[in-house]
Amino acid sequence: EGMRTLASSSFFTNLSSLDMRVNAIGAAGMQIFAASSFFTNLTSLDVSTNEIGDEGIKAFAASSFFPSLTSLEVRGNEIRAAGIQALIASPFFPNLTTLDASSNQIGAEGMQALAASRFFTNLASLLA
Repeated sequence: EGMRTLASSSFFTNLSSLDMRVNAIGAAGMQIFAASSFFTNLTSLDVSTNEIGDEGIKAFAASSFFPSLTSLEVRGNEIRAAGIQALIASPFFPNLTTLDASSNQIGAEGMQALAASRFFTNLASLLA
């Protein structure tokens, strides 16, 4: 309910930074947020510790509504290798310089995918 209200509000079109840490967003909430076209000016997003899991991060990775994002924090979200692989295979984050995906379960497979990413070449800071 709360995420649907936030994601459908046009009052946030100029927002550049959004911190939604520890809000029990879940995969469904992240899917709703990812479908919102009102956050195109976001440069920094923190959705740490929200149990978004692979399904939530996959929905976010498939969204083209965050082209200005330079910093993404998704730590502690039960993301596994499949989720991180979807994120780093996404061409929709060309300006991302900071990624915090620590305290997830991405394992060796996810780390290898991060190292081989062809889209995340601008990363200057990585926590995994």
